[in-house]
Amino acid sequence: NGSSQGTTASSTASSTVTVSVSVSSSAADGRVSGSAHPTFKKGATAYDALCATGLSVSTKSSQYGLYVSAIGGLAEFEYGGMYSVNGSAPNVSCGKYVLKDGDSVSWYYVK
Repeated sequence: NGSSQGTTASSTASSTVTVSVSVSSSAADGRVSGSAHPTFKKGATAYDALCATGLSVSTKSSQYGLYVSAIGGLAEFEYGGMYSVNGSAPNVSCGKYVLKDGDSVSWYYVK
């Protein structure tokens, strides 16, 4: 019985990813923050992780893909917004960055 539970767990783990995500506007005005530890089906993106925080998200399309123009009402023209995965800033749209199990996604503002 123990081995069948292990098989089920690994089968589930192979079709899903669990990540941690946080949003911080401490470099801006500090009014926007949130975090979550969502589990998604494989193929989820950094944008999906942001939406899992429950904060309002505004986007627009660009030639590079999905662009987040505001989080929690704090717009990018007030401060620059960026994201990182496991401490590195990807050079790809958040809608194209596919997450791996255990990834840590941080959304933050820069002045």
